[in-house]
Amino acid sequence: MIPEKLHDFIVVAKFGGTSVADFTAMNCSADLVLANPSIRLVVLSASSKITNLLIALAEGCSANKRNHWIDEIRHIQYVILECLKASDSCRQEIDRMLESISVLSEVASLTPSLAITDELVSYGELISTLLFVEVLRVRNVQVKWFDVRTIMRTDDNFGRATPDSVALRKLTQTRLKPCLQESLVVTQGFIGSDRQGRTTTLGRGGSDYSAALLGEALHVNQIDIWTDVPGIYTTDPHVVSVAKRIDSITFEEAAEMANFGAKVLHPATLLPAMRSDISVFVGSSKEPASGGTLVCNTIQNPPLFRALTLRHQQTLLMLHSLNMLHAHGFLAEVFNILARHNISVDLITTSEVSIALTIDTTTSTSVSRTPLTRSLLTELSTLCRTEVEENLALVALIGNKLLQACGVGNQVFSVLNAFNIRMICYGASNYNLCFLVPSNNAEEVIRILHYHLFE
Repeated sequence: MIPEKLHDFIVVAKFGGTSVADFTAMNCSADLVLANPSIRLVVLSASSKITNLLIALAEGCSANKRNHWIDEIRHIQYVILECLKASDSCRQEIDRMLESISVLSEVASLTPSLAITDELVSYGELISTLLFVEVLRVRNVQVKWFDVRTIMRTDDNFGRATPDSVALRKLTQTRLKPCLQESLVVTQGFIGSDRQGRTTTLGRGGSDYSAALLGEALHVNQIDIWTDVPGIYTTDPHVVSVAKRIDSITFEEAAEMANFGAKVLHPATLLPAMRSDISVFVGSSKEPASGGTLVCNTIQNPPLFRALTLRHQQTLLMLHSLNMLHAHGFLAEVFNILARHNISVDLITTSEVSIALTIDTTTSTSVSRTPLTRSLLTELSTLCRTEVEENLALVALIGNKLLQACGVGNQVFSVLNAFNIRMICYGASNYNLCFLVPSNNAEEVIRILHYHLFE
């Protein structure tokens, strides 16, 4: 199958881990790609479970565990290979990558580092894209495998690298765009490289962000995000089975949902789309006929309450000092210390002598790393008394013009008397009201609020 001339309407299609989890899922995704001639670039995540196994290897482990996890990775990918009857060259390349995983995991067990973690984790996307290219080639599709690291330039903040959008635009136009004129292109999400050519990653869920950045650099018309749910819902359907799909939503609403934990989209995904006014469609690769959600600039009559989101793995850091009272520069000094330790603060509230702030750990590619290191807490202790509370979850109510509406707080908190609310942030944004609760209460809080606000 030879691709037609490049269409004026161009779509970037991104497929998540469940959409490339096995041979059947890959074929469903291939059907979607081939059904839409406007799709010229396909961006893939690693197959389901692979990234977690690679992260576990990067943490360092015994030889027995290491061999067990590598065998599990090999099994997941080999099952696809066997169903596919892939070419010898594809099989040899995947074997070479599996050997590299083995070598790197052994190094990580001796001297773990974030740079090694990123190098290891990148093989999930590299292998899934190789396999997907073979799925298309057996259908006689003219397709090219493209290493995104040759154009996705980032800084060297391993584990959560920041892309250089200027360099990306230039390199995309010279290296990637000509390939789209010749064939369908399959590339990787989530990964990039720094100026020295070392592999970096954009943080967990960064494949969506990659697709949006590439779409912006190519000036495409739409970005399709294919996942395991048919669109964006009023809350996670796995938590509330009667959650309702939102057919259309504004960039601002979707961005708030992503920022506060909605797993359908990576928090940074919508920034490039908003900058360049590129529509984003979210649908299910397993149920494409079910429709999905279109994210765009404006919609008619957005509701007061749009959705509820939940984000686990939140840490509350409380700082107390009488020196804060009527003092100048105390907050600045606290944030200088946090900046020196590369801590990104999420939410903050203050009183005369106390500061409470939250730190989100869900975007780390490490399964055990905590940002609140001993050296950070030691430095803060010279300035104030510190308390750390973990195992918390952030609940956010996303809406429109919340600050102009009367009784919003009463509608939310009057039904939550049975729960310990640890921190409330309301008033800084017209689009959200959020608060912390213990993680073991979080899903029940979501169910109660969804019933009262949406059902």
